[in-house]
Amino acid sequence: INDMFEDLVPRWLTFVRGVVDSEDLPLNVGREILQKSRTLKIIRKRVVRKVLDTIDDLRESNPDKFESFWTSYGKYFKVGLVEDLDYKDELKRFVRFWSSKSGDNQTSLDEYISRMKEGQDKIYFVTGEGKRAAEIAPAMEKMRLKDYEVLYMVDPLDEICSQSIVDYEGKKLVDINKAGLDLEKSEEEKKELEDTIKEYETLATWLKKQLGERVQKVQVSDRLVESMATLVQGEWGMSPMMQRYMKSQTTSGAQDSAFAIGSRNQAILEINPTHSVIKALKNLMETKPESSETEDMVMMVYETAALIGGYTIEDPGDFAKRVTKLMEFQADAGSAPGTQDAEIVG
Repeated sequence: INDMFEDLVPRWLTFVRGVVDSEDLPLNVGREILQKSRTLKIIRKRVVRKVLDTIDDLRESNPDKFESFWTSYGKYFKVGLVEDLDYKDELKRFVRFWSSKSGDNQTSLDEYISRMKEGQDKIYFVTGEGKRAAEIAPAMEKMRLKDYEVLYMVDPLDEICSQSIVDYEGKKLVDINKAGLDLEKSEEEKKELEDTIKEYETLATWLKKQLGERVQKVQVSDRLVESMATLVQGEWGMSPMMQRYMKSQTTSGAQDSAFAIGSRNQAILEINPTHSVIKALKNLMETKPESSETEDMVMMVYETAALIGGYTIEDPGDFAKRVTKLMEFQADAGSAPGTQDAEIVG
């Protein structure tokens, strides 16, 4: 009798309770002897197989009960996917995530693939601290426009799990908040994007100079529809959610500062050339590049993109001052001469 026996049951199945009856184990059950027992290895495989088959049957015969089971114990399977290489491929079938088309239930990778659009060869996902944060991510705008389903990775374990999965049924998992997102485009769309990049190349270079080490670089985005800008990570960068998780695992002091600088420098600012604010900023760069108004607009674009993307801005006080200044400007414009209602003389 043993509460923790990882030689018989892997760590990710510690919630399982049961009795194993075997006539083949040696009577001397010292730990050293059992570790060398071939019978023990066979029992371990059969126990795991039995548990997975039982869960498979539950999923097919009683979906509601399975959803309740997954809510309680789903994280164990995600831990197993990350830790247990022997069952990594097997566990890919079981893991479930929220998605943009799964409604109130989570979805498996098999179910996602069954709903994929014709010609789609990638499984898309987005990270965010909670389902709502994932839903409103700026990168979701183009995905909704193209009607692609997107999986929501809503906690650090989900993101670590996605890195472990890599691909499923020959389809690579792709983070839509990472640089290099490649969505299908027509030749006309490719030519239009190339022309736009050339037109805004000067602005992108200038913005990088203004923002300095806050960003790795600035570039024109093709993933935005309504938002003016977004912060994305490089191919090997960490999401802001993962950055906060990793920072919480380190010691305080100099390591924190070094970690924050390294993480921040990985961010890439993508701008939406069709947005009125970006067009106005381009005009200010050409006419009043040194003005305080231009400087404020640059920082507002960057900080707004950071906040929407889940990042922490450097100085909330300065951000508040810029917002207040903008509100005061709007208030002054609203009360300026010529904006009052005309008096009707009878």
